[in-house]
Amino acid sequence: MKNVSNAQRALWTVLISSFPAPFFAGLINLALSLASPLTDFLLPPHGDVAASELAVNAFAWSALPATVMALGLMPFVLQHGTYSWLQAAIAGVLGFAAGSIIFPLAPGSALPLLAFIAGLVAVGVRAMLLAGGILREVAST
Repeated sequence: MKNVSNAQRALWTVLISSFPAPFFAGLINLALSLASPLTDFLLPPHGDVAASELAVNAFAWSALPATVMALGLMPFVLQHGTYSWLQAAIAGVLGFAAGSIIFPLAPGSALPLLAFIAGLVAVGVRAMLLAGGILREVAST
């Protein structure tokens, strides 16, 4: 994307990050719940809830952390037009932490593992934004 301001990049980063991150979280949750009972220790207790309902719940729950992640990365995009994979991972974990404080998860859930997955999802969203030309590719020095 040539002749695009950093403000436009920041706007598109927030808008685009707020949807795919919850989508990926829902897919990961669906995959983990379909691999049950091997992955029961990874997810919060869910009783007799269907795997598809768990995926939709994960999608709805992770909308706030994804938006917090995107808004946290906005200053970097406004200033530099991009952000690093490490900044993305940190923002994903911090967004997950904010979400788990506001909307607490069930006791016994594997919060560190879920925070790690949130960081991986944030790095994946960054890769998607780079591939789409929204973020600038910065050459390593």
